[in-house]
Amino acid sequence: MTDAISPVVLVQDVSFDIKGKRVLDQVDMVVDRGSFHGVIGPNGAGKTTLLGLVLGFSRPTSGSIRLLGADPIPRQEHQLRRIGIQPQSTAFFPRMTVREHLTAIGAIFGASATRTREVLASLDLEDHADTRVKKLSGGERQRLAIASALIHRPEVLFLDEPTAGLDPAARHALVTLLQSTRDSGMTIVYTTHYLEEAERLCDTVSILDDGRLLVTEPPARLIHSAGLGCSILLPAAAHQADDIAQIPVVDELDITGQGVLVRVRDAASAFGALADADVDTTGAQVRNGTLEDVFLTLTGRTYAP
Repeated sequence: MTDAISPVVLVQDVSFDIKGKRVLDQVDMVVDRGSFHGVIGPNGAGKTTLLGLVLGFSRPTSGSIRLLGADPIPRQEHQLRRIGIQPQSTAFFPRMTVREHLTAIGAIFGASATRTREVLASLDLEDHADTRVKKLSGGERQRLAIASALIHRPEVLFLDEPTAGLDPAARHALVTLLQSTRDSGMTIVYTTHYLEEAERLCDTVSILDDGRLLVTEPPARLIHSAGLGCSILLPAAAHQADDIAQIPVVDELDITGQGVLVRVRDAASAFGALADADVDTTGAQVRNGTLEDVFLTLTGRTYAP
């Protein structure tokens, strides 16, 4: 395979031990060029460990890894110039302004002042360009971390839990910005324990749990192939739970504090059957299958990030 068509990341039968404990176990993963690839799973699943191996921070106990067609160890300057990394803990120049910080990082790679302005604009940092880094909010610092990783136009960008620790508003703003990068042609490898984010952002997801890779597929295909159907919440039908349980199209039924929750294969046919049974569907809410449901199907337990 030539570099132009080979996978950006190729992980083959990789295991990794720390102090005699197996942290990753026989992991296989392929990241295709130009994809937005999510490595997802609960905290402690091994996501950051796997990313560190891919980036050459450690060598796997067994198996092999290729990054841009080459072994990431020893780390090589020409390869490092082709990648951008936003780790969970990013080092900043806290006394510099945002513009000065990006200019300093860009100088290492020979980036122009024009490129600095482009990145400030693309990460919505123009209004903070003259603010000292130490005065930025958490969400603004995360955007600056990503801007620092993008300044040299890398072929592949690694984002490790970029929205972790942010409040809901900052998370939403950052995810919206990340969505705008999907059509850039850049390959993005993104770890997160927020499954709804991965569902919105990623072309492909690899689900890790307890050090093992369970599956790699596009989110929509995973949800469809799991045959999850959808759930319908019936807030006004708590008194009819026994009758609803007898309707053939209802696969599962739970009584919650919000009403009766039923799982069905098809919403349209389910509403027809509910109407035939004179079930009160006032205020009914339909929820399609999600990656959390896929995780439950694969592991037999509820997802706990």
